Amino acid sequence: MWQHPRMGIFGFIGRGFGSLRSLSDAALEEEREALRLRYVGCGDIAQASRLYDELHRYDNERTRRDNEAYACDNPDSAARHREHGWYLPNDD
Repeated sequence: MWQHPRMGIFGFIGRGFGSLRSLSDAALEEEREALRLRYVGCGDIAQASRLYDELHRYDNERTRRDNEAYACDNPDSAARHREHGWYLPNDD
């Protein structure tokens, strides 16, 4: 498995168990791109499947960070949910 040169053994083990939270946004993007390039150039179906799943882990982490940032920027956005659905008026 590819290992980032600045990543120690504990970071490597943590990523193996699903922890991508310790990476900065730039490092997350850098590692995801390296992983994507490995996936695109992969000739083995089994390895490509594992790389594809790993890409989804990185995408899920990016989504989690984006949602967290949005929640911080828009603290009252959860109050917009209405009985009849999101952003729909309650005037029936």
